[in-house]
Amino acid sequence: MTICFSFYFGTWFECWLGLVLVWPYKCGLIFIENTHQKFSNFETADRSVMARITNYPEVVCLLIGSLMIWHYLASTVAGMWCFVVERTIASFFFSDYERKPRSYIGYALLITSQFCVIQGSILIFFYFFSLKAALIIVTAMLTCVVSTFFFLLHYNTSLRNRLDIKQTNLSYNLAARFQAAENARSLKLAVFVFAVICCIFTIAISMLMMASLHWTPENYDVAIMTAFECLVSLNPLFIVPAAMFSVPEWKAAFIKLMPFGGRRYHRRRRPDSDIMDHQIRVSMETKMYFVQLEDSWKISIL
Repeated sequence: MTICFSFYFGTWFECWLGLVLVWPYKCGLIFIENTHQKFSNFETADRSVMARITNYPEVVCLLIGSLMIWHYLASTVAGMWCFVVERTIASFFFSDYERKPRSYIGYALLITSQFCVIQGSILIFFYFFSLKAALIIVTAMLTCVVSTFFFLLHYNTSLRNRLDIKQTNLSYNLAARFQAAENARSLKLAVFVFAVICCIFTIAISMLMMASLHWTPENYDVAIMTAFECLVSLNPLFIVPAAMFSVPEWKAAFIKLMPFGGRRYHRRRRPDSDIMDHQIRVSMETKMYFVQLEDSWKISIL
């Protein structure tokens, strides 16, 4: 899964490069076919204001930049799907998921998702379906992603609780108990990140709907598009802190490095409290594992 996350975070630089390539055409520094017209709206059905391109070498940067932006937008949705599918596979193979190497899963998810992303980006880029249709598809996909995410969270939490109260069978092993707890832990840590991502997507989709359905005056289209691009291009500034504050160890390390937060943190906690808390958690987990394993052996002997 690290492979997928690394790739999808890398597409953020692709988005910035695409915005840099498109920016001169939006601001009027470069004109298409000497029309002296700026193209800064989301879409239009009026052929009189559409860009008519006959000399393609002059607009190579515009075409490449636009395709890169669409690819990034589609990749953000695909990244959420990859996480949910990977956690689904981990829940299905919970008995030996961590014990057996399955690097092919990450590569398969990356290749499959990118195959769909590239196709979707090309279809939107060449306007095979409108922006309204794209919004409906994205909304439906995000609804499925969020529903599946919370179902997995409920399922893995219930499975972990059943193992904790020793509702085990003869196939119980440490790997199964560990993977069930790991699935529940990773999904709980991702709740806040998912909430932030969903808020960003909701605001972005709302802006697109306002512009595409003409709910606002036309003179606000440029401002809405600028706000949308800022939200899309700067979303890692919201997602990365959300992920950092979801993990207590990362949050504590960040607060310690802050000029003023570190002092208050040291006054509030003893220097060795973090180490002691970690040792207590490890000791409790280890004891629980081996107590349950011993009970499983007793049942198998009987």
